[in-house]
Amino acid sequence: MKLITSIRTAALLAVAALGVSACAPQTNSAIYTTGQAMQANHVQYGVITDVRMIEMRHMAQGDQAAGVLIGGALGALAGAEFGNGSGKTLMTGAGAIAGAAAGSSVAANVNRTQATEWFVRLESGRTISVVQNDPNLRVGARIKVIQDGRSTRLVY
Repeated sequence: MKLITSIRTAALLAVAALGVSACAPQTNSAIYTTGQAMQANHVQYGVITDVRMIEMRHMAQGDQAAGVLIGGALGALAGAEFGNGSGKTLMTGAGAIAGAAAGSSVAANVNRTQATEWFVRLESGRTISVVQNDPNLRVGARIKVIQDGRSTRLVY
């Protein structure tokens, strides 16, 4: 019965982790926060000269620690289901270590997404790069570069 409870707990935590990863920041030029509304932005013009795919990692400082703690706890619960006496203690410890390693790996991998880095030659002659997922952008396109001091967006 304890094993079934441990499995249910692990499944619920896995679903919660996937839900949190869905909250990762978006990198689309059409998404604004309420704090970005009604602000004057600096606009420059440029041409997209190159593009490459990159990997983004949305890893908050606590995510890795949470993965280790949750994985370790679940591993200890699963390990406690095996053995007797000192063997049970060893299995609990081994389960905690294996679970912590697995939890750390899951936390690192759940928060990865593919993104696009665009290279833009501005009219000033300077080249910048901007990470933004926008399927409408293409190399050679003349675009607007919108900057507010904290973020930069590329738009047609």
